[in-house]
Amino acid sequence: MGVLITIVAFLVLITIVVVVHEGGHYTLAKLSGIRVDEFFVGFGPRVVSFRRGDTEYGIRALPVGGFVRMPGMLGLEGEADAGERNFYRATVPRRLATIAAGVIFNLVFGALCLTVVAAQASPSYVPAGEPTARAGLVNGDVILSIGGSTISYASPAATDDDFYAAVQRSQGGPVAVTYQGTDGSDHTTTITPELVVYAYAQPSSFPSNLSGSPLVVTSVNGHAVGTGDPAGILGNGGAVTVSGFVEGDNTDHFGPVQLSGVEDGDGSSSAQAAAAWRIGYGAQLPGAGLFPALRDGFGAIPAYAVALGQVIGQLFVHPAQASQQFSGPVGIAAAAGTSVQQGWVQYLSLIGVISLALGFFNVLPIPFLDGGRLLFILIEAVRRRRIDPIRQAIAIGVSLAFIILLVVLITINDINHLSGGVH
Repeated sequence: MGVLITIVAFLVLITIVVVVHEGGHYTLAKLSGIRVDEFFVGFGPRVVSFRRGDTEYGIRALPVGGFVRMPGMLGLEGEADAGERNFYRATVPRRLATIAAGVIFNLVFGALCLTVVAAQASPSYVPAGEPTARAGLVNGDVILSIGGSTISYASPAATDDDFYAAVQRSQGGPVAVTYQGTDGSDHTTTITPELVVYAYAQPSSFPSNLSGSPLVVTSVNGHAVGTGDPAGILGNGGAVTVSGFVEGDNTDHFGPVQLSGVEDGDGSSSAQAAAAWRIGYGAQLPGAGLFPALRDGFGAIPAYAVALGQVIGQLFVHPAQASQQFSGPVGIAAAAGTSVQQGWVQYLSLIGVISLALGFFNVLPIPFLDGGRLLFILIEAVRRRRIDPIRQAIAIGVSLAFIILLVVLITINDINHLSGGVH
């Protein structure tokens, strides 16, 4: 049943984000007077299709993308000819708008999804296997104070700041936690935080399938983790040998492996490795009002742009480790299956994130992608003559082969990661 749910959740997610993307091309093509011959979700053999007006709509067998076909896109001999409604008969601004619309639709749709998510109130949750769960807390329990420091729920940012500061002050030692149970009564228990490392880019000795995973460190240079400043325990930026397990799964052990360049932080910085004390708790969040929700939703666009830029930059420095930040169809399917079982809010959040990711990926200046096609149009506008269609087709074919190879490699990494890998 779990596999079926995962497959259905993945297919629905991919269909939504692809229809949004291709719908952008389709809408602007129609508005620009360009004929659209085909609008398909998926690649390969036709599964089902129908024709309405000039356009054939349908689904193809491989659910890994989609396309809108317009006559005269390359100017190759044998392409359909729609006369004045050919793609390349349209003005430069209309062609640019038609190609860019897919990216824009994805970014706006993703931001709207995350706006809806931000507007939803969410109860607290206690992940299995975390220190809070071992101390007896359950989903719905509300932490009131940590080590005598009151936790504010005035805003998500205030809550995050209070939690982070209070747990860091413990320096890894046992700390008193007062919480309100689901029955409305207050309880106090003692919780010992775990030392968690977010490793983004490490030397080749570090298992690539662990890069980016939150890791609980249990020993450093052969000695059990004590108390103190996280970065200090982990060598103050120098190289240390660590062992432990993947956060949330104390059966998935790693080490001993070498870790270096660790800084204090909660994993949100661009540091190659950040460490912090954690107790494992997802605080309840009140639903944001309309304008704060819009700010959070649309604020995700520049935030994801910066994050993507950092990952791409790391690809040139630590390609093996940075590539672990990408997910292919298998990784996305696994995330879809997990999120849909957690609830519609988590599933919608994933749809929003994937829509943003698809938009940003497509804007890269690679010939097969929208970014490459935009670049071709701009070059032609400056040169005032067409790029040779055959050369353009070759560039698109070569880049498509590269993308397919990249997807295969990422899929292999996804499978290794999901199976636990060897470490």
